[in-house]
Amino acid sequence: MEAAIAWFVRLHDDPADSSLHASFEAWRDADPRHARAYERLQRLWGASAHLPSLADSKPAMDRRTLLRGAVGLGGTAAVALVCGRLALGPHPFADYATRPGETARVTLADGSRVELSTATAIDVDFSAGRRRLRLLGGEAWFQPAMADIRPFVVEAAGGWIAAGEGAFAAAMEADGARVAVTAKTARVGLGQSATTVQEGYGLSYGRAGLQRPRLLSEESLAWRDGRLVFVNEPLRRVAAALDRWTGGRTLIWDDALAARPVTLITQTAQAAWALERLAQAAPMRIRRGGTLLTIVTSN
Repeated sequence: MEAAIAWFVRLHDDPADSSLHASFEAWRDADPRHARAYERLQRLWGASAHLPSLADSKPAMDRRTLLRGAVGLGGTAAVALVCGRLALGPHPFADYATRPGETARVTLADGSRVELSTATAIDVDFSAGRRRLRLLGGEAWFQPAMADIRPFVVEAAGGWIAAGEGAFAAAMEADGARVAVTAKTARVGLGQSATTVQEGYGLSYGRAGLQRPRLLSEESLAWRDGRLVFVNEPLRRVAAALDRWTGGRTLIWDDALAARPVTLITQTAQAAWALERLAQAAPMRIRRGGTLLTIVTSN
């Protein structure tokens, strides 16, 4: 496992080094256990296209072969393409967007206010009869302008949130969205179901439908004040939240460690070093591969 992680970090740091790839393949082929360990890392990573993958067993034109060809024939162009996608972000044509580590406050044409959390994107579609917004990714807080009588609706993850005079936040999640009402009320709908959520309450929705409203934690929107607060949250969820602020990717090798509840309070500006702080109190070890890759293992 230690060797697999070391190779993973080295390949992530220098994916265009053909001699490094040849050495890696020699190590991998020397022992089936090497291949299994590296394959597990690939599964955790999600079989990223810019790293060697063991998913394709064909000896010709597999991902490693294609990568070597890219290095020989147009590696610079391939790297430029990857960097360009990272720079543009996943929603390059959104009306408003923030990059990892950024937040933004926006006043819309009708006077409504929107606060965008990190790595967030929204589209705005105002017409004569409605004010419609789409949360494309991330998390945002919305305060509709009360002087405008047109319906104010935010669409997110197949559902919608409507408010006339209230204020609310919506966040995209892996399986739907999360809503927090901070003033008055909001109406939340998914499919044929809808419910009213009162101030101080929130709910989630997704494949399982609309969940019951629950009392919000005082720190649920701490990012608006430049803080991140996690209380008894699974490490995997904390790491995923920190990744949104850093733009990196964290892999947790041990399933039990990923499920371990942790508590963390930090400034958003310190998100890049938050895992090191956790490692001082939890039995885990942090390995960095450049600025974008973090691997967490048990001590």
